[in-house]
Amino acid sequence: MSLRASKPVPPTLRAAFEADKGHALRHKRLGIERLAELLGTTPATLYKWIEAESMPAKSLIGWQHLTGASNVVRYLASREGGVVIAVPAGRKAMSEDVHVLQETLNGAIGALLAYMTGDLDRDATLGKLSLGLENLAWHRENVRKSDQPELDLGGE
Repeated sequence: MSLRASKPVPPTLRAAFEADKGHALRHKRLGIERLAELLGTTPATLYKWIEAESMPAKSLIGWQHLTGASNVVRYLASREGGVVIAVPAGRKAMSEDVHVLQETLNGAIGALLAYMTGDLDRDATLGKLSLGLENLAWHRENVRKSDQPELDLGGE
């Protein structure tokens, strides 16, 4: 299963930018200087956008593509009550996929219970609940597309 959302939605936009930036460095070996160059800006401007949490909308798609992560987009969607669903291929789920879903949903329910007792804050709870919704929606779409699965072109 290729769920891009393996962690809860970050609690702040700054945390989302930092998570994406860290992902780019770890998985694509792109530092802030190279990211800025590819986005057509300077490192100072990119740092300013991250610090001020005010990246121009036209740069967000490039940011997501370059970093290979979707934390910023997921954060923004979650603040408007939405979720981001990685597009499934319509292939039969493996038992491991269902176990991951079960673990994620258990984590979401646990977070909700912890929130109700005052042991978890609102943002962390929303992050876990959004992750549960994203994963469940991914499986829903995967089942819906199962009668016409996509060709494996080496992406998954």
